[in-house]
Amino acid sequence: MADKVERTGTRIVGFPDGELDFQLMRMLGAGNYGGAAPGEVFAARSAIGNRPEQWPAPFVAMATELDALAAQAETQFPVTARDHALRASMYWRCAEYFADPFGADCPRWGLASRASFGRAARHMTWRVAPFTYAFEGRQLPGYVMRPPAVQPEPATRPTLLIVTGFDGTAEELYFQAACAGLERGFQVVVAEGPGQMGTMREHPDLPFRPDYEAPIGAMIDHVLTLPGVDPDRLALYGISFGGYFAARAAAHDRRIRALILNSPIINLRDYLLGFMGDSAEAEDVALDEVDEVPEQYFPALSKHSFKAACRRFGVRSHFAWLDALKAFRVSDDQLRAITCPTLAMAGSGEGGEPEHQFQAFCQGAGGQTTAWRFDGLGSDMHCQMGNLPYSNAVVYDWLGKLWQK
Repeated sequence: MADKVERTGTRIVGFPDGELDFQLMRMLGAGNYGGAAPGEVFAARSAIGNRPEQWPAPFVAMATELDALAAQAETQFPVTARDHALRASMYWRCAEYFADPFGADCPRWGLASRASFGRAARHMTWRVAPFTYAFEGRQLPGYVMRPPAVQPEPATRPTLLIVTGFDGTAEELYFQAACAGLERGFQVVVAEGPGQMGTMREHPDLPFRPDYEAPIGAMIDHVLTLPGVDPDRLALYGISFGGYFAARAAAHDRRIRALILNSPIINLRDYLLGFMGDSAEAEDVALDEVDEVPEQYFPALSKHSFKAACRRFGVRSHFAWLDALKAFRVSDDQLRAITCPTLAMAGSGEGGEPEHQFQAFCQGAGGQTTAWRFDGLGSDMHCQMGNLPYSNAVVYDWLGKLWQK
């Protein structure tokens, strides 16, 4: 009898937990722009089981192997080197995300993600360069990304400054939104501020702050010194928590000529409580004791999220975090002060509180607002991770129409 024939030994399996499924789709979504290969992602998934602490090891192994392959190819096959290094960068990011937020591996793997991305950037058709911008005595990270040089080079290009949210990185923003802009002739700048993953790799004592108009203002100061920036075509795009950060900035800074929020967050405390349900304010937990709480009362994924929140907001307990969040809001007066054209985006699958804040923003903003709710084509999830090409088409076509007028 002949041996059995199969198409593949790889099995496409998700997770019973919706948050882990989202992280899986996050990895697959980056593949649209070179940040993952499905076979690699599902090979890693087969080694994970259903526990968050199992994620780093297979992705570290995969990133390490890809970095070695990139190094081997660099002198003779630059495109191969670029492609391997891009995927390595995202796999290091995944390991960083699931690392113990207070452990040494978290910044180490994050810096490895940055190094892999830098290796890839040397072989891109785009002109990609890292930079730092000055903010309150620190130098915080970012990248400027330009389309390929042409003759004659345009004096200026429309420029989009992108800020991520709670757990994104500047490197990830390349796959999520920047590459799509470069393909369309935009100049793209990505930067990270206090509390964000890339910043905390080197500045762990710099947590999130409610007045995010301050660091974004410093980002804009730097952007306006870059060659080829047209001040009249400068847009700000806030993704995930960045929807709050960017809204705060637009309420205070008239240099922002167009605003994209994906999605609009005007009360970060209520938004986060929406993830936690009725138990959110029931009992305090101290950071020092969380690892000792039995998992039937505090599951592993919730512990990881709690520790990450403590580190990034600079607090030591659940109640201290809830208290700190009270300041993270956009007031009605600040909403009315947002007068630039705005594209407000949200996924229909994000839940009741994001929908409520989406509606409140659209009704309260002082300028012309275009509301876009993603539903079909598998685009309903947070930040449209399931269909980034569709999401990016909406963003850049909206900007293109705006600046054609």
